[in-house]
Amino acid sequence: MDYNYSIIIPHYNTPDLLQRMLDSIPNREDIQIIVVDDCSDEDKITELQKSHHQNLSIYKEKQNLGAGHARNIGLSYATGKWVLVVDADDIFDPKAFDVFDQYIDSDIDYLCYVVDSLDNSLRPDGAWIRSSESIKAYCKEKSKENTLRLRYQNLICRNKMVSLSFIKKNNIKFEECQVNNDVYYGLAIGHLARKFVVLPNVLYHSIRSVGSITRKPRTIEREFLFYLQAQKRNGFYEAIGLKRWPYYRYDCLYIPFMIKKKGLKGAFQFFKYRKEHIEEVRASKNSYLPLLNYYK
Repeated sequence: MDYNYSIIIPHYNTPDLLQRMLDSIPNREDIQIIVVDDCSDEDKITELQKSHHQNLSIYKEKQNLGAGHARNIGLSYATGKWVLVVDADDIFDPKAFDVFDQYIDSDIDYLCYVVDSLDNSLRPDGAWIRSSESIKAYCKEKSKENTLRLRYQNLICRNKMVSLSFIKKNNIKFEECQVNNDVYYGLAIGHLARKFVVLPNVLYHSIRSVGSITRKPRTIEREFLFYLQAQKRNGFYEAIGLKRWPYYRYDCLYIPFMIKKKGLKGAFQFFKYRKEHIEEVRASKNSYLPLLNYYK
């Protein structure tokens, strides 16, 4: 079967929300759906088996290795002309595939669009999404600065329809890390793409559940993981001449940020932890530099 779209969905313990996502995808022969379960609990696996959609394949991992790993497994099974990597607890907008269909035969590297944020009742919650803001700015004015914002601050995966041949040609994958695992994928696409279409349309809805991990308080160790991801981007931005805010995250900015989030004691603990892991910080700044080898 020749598919126009391959939709990759990592899943962990939310079969009811996964079905909601599946219900937002048209039942069509040209859509391949790849669900990669990241070692859910046994009772959730039983519920997962009841998931239904045309051309749905479910792959179950034996270890919990994170969304980045699950997404890469999904990429290995993708055969469609276009790849969309989404989250199990979100939904597509009803008009999304009507828009996507207009670009099925395009020779672009990727198409991107606006994502908005909804609460559990599917009402707008006003959350600020950096990637969507970069898209809106570019659509309003295609200036040099807005083009940079589009390329280097539009880093989520769920607002992109990407050519599978472009992904394979450039060996683009997800980083298999605990946080921000889609940042490298988004950065690679933004940096390497030469033909793209940017739409101001809201075609995808991110559902921010009250009990989701993104809303839970972070430990010092988890804060450090996000800090390391920022250092990876810092090293890349510095290498391409973008050592400036809002791209580059200077350490001095973390002082008021941590005091606001954790108080003086928490900020002190964070920087103490950072000092104890300084070699890891230094090494992280080289992580994304191999991308420069692809740049022409």
